[in-house]
Amino acid sequence: MGLSGTIDVDSLSGFSKLRTLSFMNNNFNGSLPDFNKLSGLRSLYLSNNQFSGDLPKNAFESLARLKKLYLSKNKFTGEIPSSIANLRKVIEIKFDGNKFSGKIPDFKQHNFTLNLSNNALEGSIPASLSKMDPTIFSGNKGLCGAPLKTCDSPTSPPTIQSSAPSPALPTTPSPAPSPAPPKTPAIWLPTIVFLVVTSIIFATLTLLLICCRSRVQPPHSIEAPPPTSGASQKNDVELSFLRDDRERFDLAELLKSTADVLGSGSFGSSHKAALSVGSSMVVKRHKKMNNVGKEEFIKHMENLGWLRHENVLPLVAYCYRREEKLLVYDFVENGSLAVHLHGYQTLRKPH
Repeated sequence: MGLSGTIDVDSLSGFSKLRTLSFMNNNFNGSLPDFNKLSGLRSLYLSNNQFSGDLPKNAFESLARLKKLYLSKNKFTGEIPSSIANLRKVIEIKFDGNKFSGKIPDFKQHNFTLNLSNNALEGSIPASLSKMDPTIFSGNKGLCGAPLKTCDSPTSPPTIQSSAPSPALPTTPSPAPSPAPPKTPAIWLPTIVFLVVTSIIFATLTLLLICCRSRVQPPHSIEAPPPTSGASQKNDVELSFLRDDRERFDLAELLKSTADVLGSGSFGSSHKAALSVGSSMVVKRHKKMNNVGKEEFIKHMENLGWLRHENVLPLVAYCYRREEKLLVYDFVENGSLAVHLHGYQTLRKPH
């Protein structure tokens, strides 16, 4: 919106029912305002501004109901305040693209989304975050520990050697060389060759059986990812929503819903998924994007999420999976993009 200056929190404190506050993509500067005066906030979006300076340790201690906090791409410095780690109801925190330093606080939350990439954080990653996706810590050269590289153990001080000559030790006779192992009789050679060839044939038949089973699967079903264990693996198949005005649903519900094929091409296929809540979504499955890195893919999806045009369906959510990428849109009845642009009359063939 191009707004600048500072945010007057006092003028907003009179709105007791204020739940969401968004000043993203502006030019506000200075230190972080005292949002503790707005204790009823559920969501606070301040990404892509010019805020700077250290955050007080109690910056968010009065926002007990806060669920989403976006401070990405500002100029904040200093340590991440410990009051954030104590927000029990928070489900999404984005602090990437700042200059935060020091150690990461020990977050108490469970099953929440976190992004601390591209800062100056250092030290060991807390055990509570050890199963997170490693990309959320990228761009912090001083971080170590799971899920990143192991921290170096402290080096021991060098030992001081005495200059006094050590007494000569009595020499012990060297042990007699052990006899060489007996050579394999030539009679065993055919047996070894037979076992090796049999193992190769068995492995080949197993691979062919797996390939045949994968080909007989229904071509138009929306397949769920294989069952995994651990928090980091769970995050790999999690839906990431780009719009706050859409009712939330998880990936399992989307994949179990009734699916109608809308079309397919060289890049993938599109399906209409009818959710249990009554709404319908369009799931686009892209298999030609498997060479795209996760961090690059997420960046492109966030850019698509900001697109707004009356003739373009906004991207609602996305999912990064190793074997394919899923893009979720609203389902629009009656017609394609060409119909909405030109109408039905111009698309009809002449008699």
